[in-house]
Amino acid sequence: MTLESKIAQAALKNRELLTLLSTTDHAPLALSQQTRLIADLESELSQNKRRLDLLAGKRAKEFQEHKAYRDSVMRRFAFKATGKREKFEERAAKEEREYFEVLQKEQQLQGVNRDLVQQLSEAKNVAADLEGQVRKHEAAQVELDRLYEAIFGGPTEGLPEEDAAEEKVRQAVRGYQAARGRAEEENMAVQLLADARRKMGGAMQSMEEALQASRYDMWSSNSFADMMERNALHRAESEVITARMQVVQAQRFSPMVGELPPVEINQGSLLRDVFFDNVWSDMKFHEEIKASAARVQQAAMRLDVIAGEAQARFNMLDSEFRKKEKELGDARVALQKVREAAFERLSERPPPYSG
Repeated sequence: MTLESKIAQAALKNRELLTLLSTTDHAPLALSQQTRLIADLESELSQNKRRLDLLAGKRAKEFQEHKAYRDSVMRRFAFKATGKREKFEERAAKEEREYFEVLQKEQQLQGVNRDLVQQLSEAKNVAADLEGQVRKHEAAQVELDRLYEAIFGGPTEGLPEEDAAEEKVRQAVRGYQAARGRAEEENMAVQLLADARRKMGGAMQSMEEALQASRYDMWSSNSFADMMERNALHRAESEVITARMQVVQAQRFSPMVGELPPVEINQGSLLRDVFFDNVWSDMKFHEEIKASAARVQQAAMRLDVIAGEAQARFNMLDSEFRKKEKELGDARVALQKVREAAFERLSERPPPYSG
């Protein structure tokens, strides 16, 4: 088959394949980034499972010690007989406090895991969609390569302009892929930091709820207020932990992402609520909650700065990527025009004289 015949048959298919490649060019790099995120989330879940197993064992041990001390009639009698009842009750409260502290850590980690499972599910859904696009992209590229190889493989005699245009496309593809990769990494960091900001916002709301419960507790000495206070502090700490974890994940995609300041949230103690629950202790703990809330707010403000910096970097990288994307599109259009001109020119030639 003559070059003219090959060109005539390939023209329509060539346009179809170039269109498909253009619409799926982003998929391979995007899938690579998504795969990294999935691996990070699965690793974090695996580590948390080991931590939960350890905490579950420790909780069971602490519960048995707490239960044994609480239910010990002989110990209670001995302490009462020696006038040390308060010491017995203090020791019982200590055993109870240690049990509930382990239980609280276990519940916090379970909350973190629920967030991780949700993130992992969403990441896998995105990856599944990208995998389909990658398959289409790869199949189109293979078919296009075969088509071009059949027609223009190697230096094309009499078509130096086609060889030059083809080289420009190859260079443009390399520039496009590098720019896309940098932009995708920073975009992943931006998304993770946005999630972290939402969690930190939740932590600030939880701290405000803890402050409200604490204000009520100061003047009522209400056990329900104590419970509301502890629950709000517990939620705030879990949300801060998740936010910090998401910042660490963002740093894996963009080393320029900064660090969050340390955030310590005083959780209080059951011993205070049971044995030292008075207006003075409540006022003192209210001040400690205010200090914890200030630390959360400081971390939230720092996170806002970190997220803003990441967004600015992404905007710059995205602009560069768009520029490279246009260069690639222009190079492909130029190559297409060169080949179309070759198609037209060669197809109009009279058939060679056969004698």
